[in-house]
Amino acid sequence: MKKQILMAALPLFVLAACSDSADEATDDAAADPLAAQAAGTGPYLVTYADGTMSLAYSAADGSEWVGPVAGSEPATWTASDGQVCVDPPGDAEDGSPNVVCVTMGDLNPDGTWQGTPDSEGSEPATMRRLDMTAATPADQVAAGTYLVDLDDGNHALIVWNADGSSYASFEAQHGTWRADGQQRCSKLDTDEAESCGAPTSEMGEDGTFTADDGANGAITVRML
Repeated sequence: MKKQILMAALPLFVLAACSDSADEATDDAAADPLAAQAAGTGPYLVTYADGTMSLAYSAADGSEWVGPVAGSEPATWTASDGQVCVDPPGDAEDGSPNVVCVTMGDLNPDGTWQGTPDSEGSEPATMRRLDMTAATPADQVAAGTYLVDLDDGNHALIVWNADGSSYASFEAQHGTWRADGQQRCSKLDTDEAESCGAPTSEMGEDGTFTADDGANGAITVRML
């Protein structure tokens, strides 16, 4: 839990809007790249010194979802005919592939829909995009960040990348974030106190940078 809170306090990269405030943010980013990273939004992956990872998505409105990553290696995903198939690393105990395919249902006016897994015993779950509002069937199976309301009351945060890699957390929690200079602070919707962290290096061409999250020390953050 503590790792999730501290991880959510860490930055990504800034998204500028067409406004005076966005122009000011762009100027600030040029003057202080670390402050720009602290004010960023989008999906990102955090790797801790012990090798464990967390996945997060921070929105421009100050909301975010964060949770532990399922597995140590990314899965792969493909889309075809209104269906997304995810292939986790390794095989099942009987040697067969672990591929799970989800058929996307009709879009609702609010941009949500029912996704139905083909695995035995699985129930349809409500899905939605976090990075945009789905408006067409193509939006339901495109690269992006998704939230799934699971039937056990938990939420799954899923990132399907354009390169075919897939990351997921099946214990994602909601919270809020704010930036203050080079520092980024986060608060989950729990009784836990707000936690803050800060980048310690500029983002590289591969989308990674280092950060100090306080209790867990130096970590690596990668934009997805």
